[in-house]
Amino acid sequence: MIAWRFADGLVQPAESLPLADRGFRYGMSFFETVAIFRGRPLFLFEHLRRLAQAAGPIGGIEVLASAISALPLPDGVLRLYVTAGPGTITDPFQGNIYLLAEPAAVGPAAGDFRLCSVAAPYTPRPGGWKTGNYWQNVDALTAARRAGCEEALLFNAAGALVSASMANVFLQIGGGWVTPALECGARDGVVREWALRETGATESVVDAAALSEATACFLTNSRIGIQHVTELDGRPLGDIGPIVATYREKILQA
Repeated sequence: MIAWRFADGLVQPAESLPLADRGFRYGMSFFETVAIFRGRPLFLFEHLRRLAQAAGPIGGIEVLASAISALPLPDGVLRLYVTAGPGTITDPFQGNIYLLAEPAAVGPAAGDFRLCSVAAPYTPRPGGWKTGNYWQNVDALTAARRAGCEEALLFNAAGALVSASMANVFLQIGGGWVTPALECGARDGVVREWALRETGATESVVDAAALSEATACFLTNSRIGIQHVTELDGRPLGDIGPIVATYREKILQA
């Protein structure tokens, strides 16, 4: 991994996060994950706009985008963190910006991909933003892996589907595509937004009864792009059509 801090329009190496930073002490941070494919950051401006919406001013989106594009980035993911900085819990959010490059495979996993529901109610973050407190998500993913699945579905206290633990979810129900509404706690991901446009999916409240009627499913996040789900709660699912090929053609090969 390679880490930097962005301050005063410059990117400088950063080996650690100060222990006084409230991002470390209280999980007071926001993040976005940018896929790096052939040295090119995907959806960079879209990620930076979401980060600014969550955390407030981040030193100029254009300046930060230019600095990121000039970095020697390995293929994988670039995680952008905005932390609260030092101070008391109620002090204003300072917006310290850290960048962490992590080599990784970009794109969907090959072979079968199994998805299962997790019974414990999930409490979404305010605004659906991605914060540094991901404990519930990690617990759900760990439970899914113990059950022999690759991912877990999360439901809020009202019984509405929120997302997968590390991704947004799209379901084919009644011949059309649906995805959980942001009001249910879904994360406003950039690949989710792209998939909404490409599939004509509608945002909806999806409960367990509707989930049982799904005939196909895929997940979205920046690292995997579009991931075909082959099994849901032990039930085989159908093909998702050309959506994976479309993503590769329009985004990865652009």
